[in-house]
Amino acid sequence: MRAIVVGAGIGGLCCALGLRRIGLEVIVYERAPELREVGTGIMLWANGMRALDALGVGDAIRNVTLPAVQVTLAARNGYREQMTAATDSLEKQLSYTPVVGFLHRAELVGTLAAHLPSAILRFGYECETVQLRGPRVAICFTNGHTDEADLLIGADGIRSAVRAALFGPSEPRYAGYTCWRGVCPRPASVGPGELHLWTGWGAQVGINPLTEDRVYWFATKNAPAGGRFADERAAVLDLFRDWASPLPELIVSTPANQVIRSDIVDRLPSRPWVKGRAVLVGDAAHPTTPNFGQGGGMAIEDAVVLARCLSTSDDPESALIAFEAERYPRTTAVTNEAWRFGQMLQWQGGLSVWFRDLLSGVLLRINGTNNLLKHARYNVGPLPTGLPTNSER
Repeated sequence: MRAIVVGAGIGGLCCALGLRRIGLEVIVYERAPELREVGTGIMLWANGMRALDALGVGDAIRNVTLPAVQVTLAARNGYREQMTAATDSLEKQLSYTPVVGFLHRAELVGTLAAHLPSAILRFGYECETVQLRGPRVAICFTNGHTDEADLLIGADGIRSAVRAALFGPSEPRYAGYTCWRGVCPRPASVGPGELHLWTGWGAQVGINPLTEDRVYWFATKNAPAGGRFADERAAVLDLFRDWASPLPELIVSTPANQVIRSDIVDRLPSRPWVKGRAVLVGDAAHPTTPNFGQGGGMAIEDAVVLARCLSTSDDPESALIAFEAERYPRTTAVTNEAWRFGQMLQWQGGLSVWFRDLLSGVLLRINGTNNLLKHARYNVGPLPTGLPTNSER
């Protein structure tokens, strides 16, 4: 059986790994001219790392991951600490290490790609049309190339061309706030593995150390969709100059042309993801706001479940439907909760912020670690062992 994967991001590469592990022939088409991941840092919780273990690349990813050692949550622009938790206690609760780790997206994607034959990765191919032809799926690219396979996996992100071709065009849902991101040298005031998450008035901030003494930072602000400044670094520095140290220093030490701005969007959970022998995964199927740090982890989970469903069914279409049925409740819960949580973090009225900070402070003291571990506890499960080779299927 032959499968086409559209998209060489986290979800697409993991799907390629999973499908090859069950004996399928796979080719991956990517619209970019080369392997690259636009972005900065990413957080992977235990659920995502478990899924990488099932795909056989967990140890390789851990080699480029900085495990968190401490999580600090603070309000009032980072000046009022609400909770600090050492991750060793969280790891004992989960019986898994690391409970959460940080890595650069480019290093995650590069490591995943290194575990695939370079010959199956094709760059400069943008999906234009998809045709369902009974037990086959045909795809045409904007460069004129066509291909056909037994399965098509759309892993091409929130503005998926495969999704549009299968189900029609639709716009993502804007969350009401924009986000600036950057990577810079780690200052001495931020210890290795110390995660900081802060809230303010209509804004939130994250400071996540990476390997090689780097820091990934992000800052969000309520704003109309589509806004842009001529100098994004100067703008974000002006907006956050009164926040706690070291945020202003991190912004200043990030090269101006490497400060990335993007509006925060997702999609209201909806089905179907499957049409004939074509299926959507990752952000193409269930994009989520980044408030729980679970977008990448859920795409990796998708790859494991998709491979497992295909390996245990003689009917590919039934396998894809089973995949959707298993994944939809999980991803819908995370998407909906992340949306609501993000909206609360972005409250900006004086009374609402006071109430949020008071309530969250009480809840964190009572149930803080359980809140942190809620979605990380999820275990996608293994791939079956002793699978047949491609020639035996």
